[in-house]
Amino acid sequence: MSIKCMTIAALALLLAACGNEEILENNESGSTGKVHMTFTAGMPQTRTSLGEDGHAVNWTQGDLVAIYDGTETICKFEANEVSGSTATLKGEAAETDTYTAFYPYTDDGTLTLDNTAITFTLPATQTATAGGFANGLNPSWAQATGGSKNLTFQNLCALAKFTVDAEGVTEVTLTANQESDALAGGLTYTIADGTLTATGSASRSVTLTGTFTKGEEYYFVVAPDTLTGGITLNYMGEGGKTYVKTTQKEVTFTAGKITNLGALVQDDNFTEALNAAFANAVKEFNPNIQWRANPDGTVSLDEYNRMQIIRNWVTFLPLQNKNITSLAGIEYFTDLEILDCMGNQLTTLDVTKLTSLTTLVCSDNQLTALDVTGLTSLTTLICAGNQLTALDVTKLTNLTDLECCDNQLVSLDVSTLEELKYLWCHGNKMTALDITHNAYLGDLKCGNQQDNQQLTLTLWDTKKEFWDRMLNMYSDENSNVTTNVIEAPVNADHDGYEEVGGEPVLQ
Repeated sequence: MSIKCMTIAALALLLAACGNEEILENNESGSTGKVHMTFTAGMPQTRTSLGEDGHAVNWTQGDLVAIYDGTETICKFEANEVSGSTATLKGEAAETDTYTAFYPYTDDGTLTLDNTAITFTLPATQTATAGGFANGLNPSWAQATGGSKNLTFQNLCALAKFTVDAEGVTEVTLTANQESDALAGGLTYTIADGTLTATGSASRSVTLTGTFTKGEEYYFVVAPDTLTGGITLNYMGEGGKTYVKTTQKEVTFTAGKITNLGALVQDDNFTEALNAAFANAVKEFNPNIQWRANPDGTVSLDEYNRMQIIRNWVTFLPLQNKNITSLAGIEYFTDLEILDCMGNQLTTLDVTKLTSLTTLVCSDNQLTALDVTGLTSLTTLICAGNQLTALDVTKLTNLTDLECCDNQLVSLDVSTLEELKYLWCHGNKMTALDITHNAYLGDLKCGNQQDNQQLTLTLWDTKKEFWDRMLNMYSDENSNVTTNVIEAPVNADHDGYEEVGGEPVLQ
């Protein structure tokens, strides 16, 4: 990312300076040369939190402030005796003529501070806070000269406000359309000329995550700048669907000022889109898809982009371990036969329209539900390592391979799966499993249920010897399993396996 210089607007001081504080008695602190010290802090604009009117200046009890006293070590001061726009800062510092202060204090190595410049990191991922922004987020600075202990803080960054007018919002992202612009990340403020400069670690996007309430206002904290290429705003709504709108109009963010971005609402201004991680993963595997992507990497599901999916006849999508949070829009890939999305961050997955699927791999995500009842062509289903509490596979009569281990399943009906050969369902919460209708089953892991739960395995007496060996072969995954042996009917299905070298092998 190229470096871009951002000029901080001059700020009028709205608060009168308080009187100097005296150094406390008996304040020597070893050989460091630092003494107990008290500063009075105020600020002309919003800094740590917003009042009820959305503009009032408030300190928060326990706010930590960094103060440079001319020594190599940054001093940590804590805000107490808070009264709205003023606070008392207490800590230890050396006696000197000039003090430079920065909020918030960090000890992670990203903050450097002296009387000429401040280098800090504005997080590109921020926590959503109704009516304001997270504590410890909005940076500001102050400088006292002549030995003064009065600090009047000024904002280094701007606020971008929006209102949530949609249900189920979990994430909102603001992106500068020009790659050279910076909204967050590494920043350096030069005190002499009042400029804020982005470093190589700067980010053109800022994301708010958390719980959003419809009707509430929320704020991004962003680096001040004039974005001549405009901005893109997207949010994730119910079902993990992404909605996006973009504008090429110039947008200016001014230090200490609030810019209103309007309301997030599901209307003509926002269009449904594939999220950037999903779109990039598809494009990586299918370079022939010529999507028209938005500046933030999302792909609007307009007629042109949907036609690109159809024309390229996408039958296989390897999306494993791509850090994808949503596959909303997967329903447009109606030619899919194989979908592998294991190892992502999916909380929902709607595959109900993908009726051509023969293989579905969605293990190691965060799924709590999975509807596969209409996927009658499935032969392989691997959904291990999620949080599924139920799984209906009764209509999947072509299924040969089923791995649903390490979920929260309390039961599993495989009575209709006459073609089933492999079944791994260990590590759930099951108490019983009936495999008397699975003549071809030859590989089974069904034990090691959570909380040392005992599982009863029902099987034909004609297959007891085989299953005894199988349970022993996978002893770790088949712990705490007892068998319920029942007499096989005369017309019972054939065994479906043969022995080779004393071990069970599928025919």
